[in-house]
Amino acid sequence: MIKRIRRRFIWLATLSLFLVMFFSFCSLIGISLFESSHEADQVLSIIVKNNGRLDEVQAKKRLGDQYNKEGIFKYRYFTANINTKKQTLTVIDADHIIGYSINSVSSRKKQISMRLSAGQLKGTIQSNGVRFRYLAKKISANKYYICFIDLSPLMQSALLLVRYALIFTFGGILVFVIIMALLADKAIQPIKDAYDKQRRFITNAGHELKTPLAVISANAEMEELLGNDEWNESTKEQVVRMTGLINQLITLTRMSEPEELVLSKVNFSEITKESADSFKSVLAKDNKKYVVSIDPDLYINAEQSSLLELVNILIDNAQKYCDPEGEVMVVLAKSRLNQNAVLTVTNSYKNGAGIDTNRFFERFYREDESHHYDQKQKNGFGIGLSMAQDLVAAFGGKINASWSDGVMNFTVTFKRVH
Repeated sequence: MIKRIRRRFIWLATLSLFLVMFFSFCSLIGISLFESSHEADQVLSIIVKNNGRLDEVQAKKRLGDQYNKEGIFKYRYFTANINTKKQTLTVIDADHIIGYSINSVSSRKKQISMRLSAGQLKGTIQSNGVRFRYLAKKISANKYYICFIDLSPLMQSALLLVRYALIFTFGGILVFVIIMALLADKAIQPIKDAYDKQRRFITNAGHELKTPLAVISANAEMEELLGNDEWNESTKEQVVRMTGLINQLITLTRMSEPEELVLSKVNFSEITKESADSFKSVLAKDNKKYVVSIDPDLYINAEQSSLLELVNILIDNAQKYCDPEGEVMVVLAKSRLNQNAVLTVTNSYKNGAGIDTNRFFERFYREDESHHYDQKQKNGFGIGLSMAQDLVAAFGGKINASWSDGVMNFTVTFKRVH
């Protein structure tokens, strides 16, 4: 459990850092792209207003003092006339850009003409992997004066920011994970101490409680010899009940730490058969139908005695809460792809509609409407299925419960070992 908390702590901390960095860098990149596009629009506005000339005074006024005589030469642009009716493009000024870029834009003259005819005097086009921003003004019917500016130089800073953002993000996260792995133990040490104290308390309390129970049991037996009555019988039943609870608490505490279990290759089929056979007489006594189907030689990684306890819990739960004269079925079979061993334990339960089967695995959870049909059978503590879930997790498997058409179903899946 502590190892799971440690891994979850590192995972959540890393995920939180990643999300913060991701949204921060996305915001910075988005702002950078917006500023580049806005800068292009400002430059286009100056050029179109001055009929193809990028005026230094207006550039400083709109874009800042850094745009001097040298600064304005970083813009790659050209101007042209477009006849939207004939869909022709005539270049006017191409001194500030290479011919290849002009040819790329000219290949899109039909698309540009359609946009201008639709009233889209400003926009972006892409040709041969290069993005251009344009601004046009109408000269006469079907004729427009238009300026195109290459966005690549303006986007260089944004692209550079993206590159360094990726390096910084993944590099920073890697360093963060290493630091978290080194310091996580200290961060969760209070939790570990509290958990260890709880485990020691349950174990010690269990052993301490067994002594007075043994004395009470012995006294009850002596009183029974002197004169048996219903009170002695009730005392003995409660002693047995209390002893069972203590044993389950101790077992549950020991099973909570997967590293305490030594896993090895075990024959799941033989263990299931052994457990299933032990319940034959109990179910026969209660006049319940009992069906067992077990595929031979299915092996999994588990701890033998704990696996037997797991199967016992599931079958005992099925027979305990089965309807009178109902049916209990135990099936162990291979999965469809032959990768897993699947244990299914079902029992008749006609009043199970609307129950929350997910809560069955909560410790000390008992719901009269879903678990018990007879007052005399309320002899569980709500610990067994919680123990089963812990054992399944320790063995690397999955367990789930469901109800359908009057049948309660528990399914356990383990990866097979060939």
